[in-house]
Amino acid sequence: MSRTVEHESALADLADAIMHAARLIRSWDQSAETVVPLSTVEAAVLEYVDRHPGCRPSDVARELRMRTSNFSAALRVLEKQKFVERSDDPSDGRTANLAVTALAKRNIDVIRSRRAGLLAAALGDDRSRIDDARELLDKLRSSE
Repeated sequence: MSRTVEHESALADLADAIMHAARLIRSWDQSAETVVPLSTVEAAVLEYVDRHPGCRPSDVARELRMRTSNFSAALRVLEKQKFVERSDDPSDGRTANLAVTALAKRNIDVIRSRRAGLLAAALGDDRSRIDDARELLDKLRSSE
């Protein structure tokens, strides 16, 4: 096996591990009784809006690489559940700014605390490994 094939195999294995971890974390989120269940798309939109308060709908769809119709459907659900609210964009009256509500923030805080606890149980307290893993995942996210 050449170095290139070994390297590609290792990268493919890493991708598989990341996908498995994402499914595992998603199952943790869905099993929390105190949290309103959301689809993967709805959760992605909510998490983006939480991390980018005041963002515009078109920015969210573009950054998440979503079709406009899928994004619009997810946003409608989040608004109906009172998780996201729109306000007029002061710099452009044709669009809106998005923000999470207090209800959404409580749900997000429960999920993040639960994720942290479950990851701590699985990974331990080795902060350098956690930081290295996060740095790797942040690089992947920014290379899209």
